[in-house]
Amino acid sequence: MVEHGETVMKRSLRLSINGYYNSDGEPTISYRETRIKGRQRKRLLNRRIKDNDEDFIVKEEIAPLIRRGIIFLILLLSGCSCLFSALHFRSSEPVKLTPVDMDQEKLQEGYNEDLQKIKKKIDYLLPPADLWPNFALESQGARLVHTMTSETYQRTRPCRFLGITSQQQQQSIGPNIVIQGRTRLNPGECWAFTGFPGRLSIQLSHRATVTHVSLGHIPKAISPSSTVSSAPREFSVYGKKDINDEESFLGTFQYEEDGDRIQTFKLPDDKTDSFTYVSLEVNSNWGQLDYTCLYNFRVHGVIAP
Repeated sequence: MVEHGETVMKRSLRLSINGYYNSDGEPTISYRETRIKGRQRKRLLNRRIKDNDEDFIVKEEIAPLIRRGIIFLILLLSGCSCLFSALHFRSSEPVKLTPVDMDQEKLQEGYNEDLQKIKKKIDYLLPPADLWPNFALESQGARLVHTMTSETYQRTRPCRFLGITSQQQQQSIGPNIVIQGRTRLNPGECWAFTGFPGRLSIQLSHRATVTHVSLGHIPKAISPSSTVSSAPREFSVYGKKDINDEESFLGTFQYEEDGDRIQTFKLPDDKTDSFTYVSLEVNSNWGQLDYTCLYNFRVHGVIAP
């Protein structure tokens, strides 16, 4: 029974079951409040969904990169392993040249031989001795010391007169030709001496610190006999500061019969000193029994202070 004067409110059974009304039967939540909270829940839900979607998207973008990095690392390690194995295998086997490599090697050898030939021709035409000062040059004031120089070999030639053959003495060339600094050496234009040791002593054009000496002879190519048996072989060099001083031994050298026409020799560092007189002493030749020929002798260095 409902008392008179009371307002009878219509209630929803579903709302009553869900706790929409309080014990007095009054609604506990207004429709406005419910709508606001519903919107808040929806926004929160949408935000969570969005956050989850962004995380998912980020994970979806990074995951392939990680997978690719792992695959690349595996391939790199496998490649390094194969490379090290190949190098180890190759190092344990002798190197085999391919036909191309062999051709290139032959070409390189050919180039080197050509360069050596060119160098020999340049040295023949312009030897280093032509580029250095020569203190044994007569035109610069160098002089022979005849009292310390060997006698000239007297050459003879056969002469036939009235059916009788005799030996006629030829005019000999003196030792001065050796210090004339000639660059063109002609067969026979030399100073000949007999016996060993043969000596040529020179007063230098200037007092000089001697570092090198040069000895010249015609090469086999222009020799009429195709030999240079009269060329000096082993020789020694001595120096004096003054004419009355004892000689200082400066070194022993060998002139090569198959070498350049003008060959230069360096004095030992401990023998380098300043001298006014230099002597060349020839101890042997390349086989000529009668005489030895000297074509050219030079003394190199710097003027002594």
